[in-house]
Amino acid sequence: MDYVYLNGEFVESDTAKISVFDQGFLYGDGIYESFRSVGDHLYQFSRHYHRLLQSAEALAYPIDFTQQQLEETLLELRCRNGLNNAYYRITITRGIGQIGFQRSLESNLTFLILAREFKGFADDYYQSGIELQIAQTRRNAPEAINPKIKSISNLNSLLGKLEAKAAGAFEVIMLNNKEHICEGSASNIFWVRGQWVFTPAASTGLLEGVTRSTIIRLCEEKLNLRVIAGEFKLQDLQFSDEVFITSTSLEVMPVVRVDGFTINQGQVGSISRQLRDELHYDMAR
Repeated sequence: MDYVYLNGEFVESDTAKISVFDQGFLYGDGIYESFRSVGDHLYQFSRHYHRLLQSAEALAYPIDFTQQQLEETLLELRCRNGLNNAYYRITITRGIGQIGFQRSLESNLTFLILAREFKGFADDYYQSGIELQIAQTRRNAPEAINPKIKSISNLNSLLGKLEAKAAGAFEVIMLNNKEHICEGSASNIFWVRGQWVFTPAASTGLLEGVTRSTIIRLCEEKLNLRVIAGEFKLQDLQFSDEVFITSTSLEVMPVVRVDGFTINQGQVGSISRQLRDELHYDMAR
């Protein structure tokens, strides 16, 4: 028997219900955060909490819980579900409302937390590397949808995932409307040349992942690598020594092919291996 946390109560997952009039279901009017714990340590949670508040403020959601209150709820859910290393997702929507774009935006929020044991990806991916495909779908322009809002209205990323599936690739690289490299459908991207690591800047319209910022810190503090964030074209990464993508669930995933172009003679490089080891060490502290 496992539980979810729904609107102030711990509820058995197979009996939990959300209204068909929920504004998240009808309009994608919702936000979320995904993160992990190692044992009872909620890794980087303060950063996820503040990003959740940032998203909520942008959508005028009234948030009345503190970080400490939320941490206590998360750890209680972990305990009830008998989890060791947990993967959490918090989802908040505007709640039950009306149909139609003249609807009132005043409503009690729907608040949901899911928690499952973190499984991760097969070790073969990290040993052999993955392939990325260039998506035809472009990233939403930041002038249209603020990338600082981590929204459940995520059709743009889903279209990218569908392209990856159709191409038989693990993930896609999504460009922005200026043909600059932006990010994956659910990941951030990095590439290495010598002692330099490159990654797209926030100005490209990417979601600034918490794992992304952690990897930037680990590159500079632990591996003595200089990280450059900027606006880059595809040709800037094609002749790299290494390419890798990052996210909460992917950690540091090595890339050996990009759109049919082979990276590092198809071999996983040492930097991605070292960074994943450093990330694991950072999580365990």
